[in-house]
Amino acid sequence: MSEIFINLDANFIFVLMLLHCFIGLCAGIVADIKGYSFLLWLLIGLTGGTFALIASLRLQSKC
Repeated sequence: MSEIFINLDANFIFVLMLLHCFIGLCAGIVADIKGYSFLLWLLIGLTGGTFALIASLRLQSKC
């Protein structure tokens, strides 16, 4: 089982990191549309990924 984690391809890891950053960008965009700070939610999204996207989708609109 541990052989799966040892033999990961560098391209696969890069794609996962790129997807994580894209999801963080989406969280920032969603929060910006709802009236919240884009930069703050971009940072939250880049660290939190999918959880930040779900949180930004659940935000109430300020408008």
